Amino acid sequence: MTTTLERPNMTVTQLNTAIESFVDFYKQGVNAWIKAGEVLVEMVDSDPHAYDYIIQKCPNINPMILERFEQMGRKILHPQLLLNNSAGYSKLQKLPFSLQERYLDEPIPLVVHTENGTDVLLVKAREMTKDQANQAFSTGRIRTEGEQKAYLIQQQSNAAKNVTPSVQTPWKIKGSKVEINGVIFTRKELAGILAQMD
Repeated sequence: MTTTLERPNMTVTQLNTAIESFVDFYKQGVNAWIKAGEVLVEMVDSDPHAYDYIIQKCPNINPMILERFEQMGRKILHPQLLLNNSAGYSKLQKLPFSLQERYLDEPIPLVVHTENGTDVLLVKAREMTKDQANQAFSTGRIRTEGEQKAYLIQQQSNAAKNVTPSVQTPWKIKGSKVEINGVIFTRKELAGILAQMD
């Protein structure tokens, strides 16, 4: 006889309360990261060895983590961008802080090819594929629709240059025989032809 652990089901009210609680803690965590970053900025600005002191006190923290907190404290990096490793958020991290905040949830116009030419889709940064993110973002900014069209044309041109033409051979192997331009040869016949060559 096997037994299974049963979990009591939450009522809709309990579930909604739990969700609200989770979201509150999540927001508190993000705000705490920003505050920790602001405190770190104060320390670094007053003493250039602040990283060393923090690492001595808490060896689990490394300089890369401290750098991220300093970026958050200096309003260079939005903390929510660290909680998602999507291609779009990775590119969004390189934009000014005001644009990071704006495009955390606001969709970005993305030019796409259609049967009738091009169209514009609105895609959130966190949902972009790597190719879409490369198309939408340039160094430190978001490409305009015209720039995206030029980018797509350039990508197509580069892809066309890299395509190797398919070469059709004049012969096909069919089991133990070879067909050359419609004529079928056995191994023995091919060997006889090759023996006649110098």
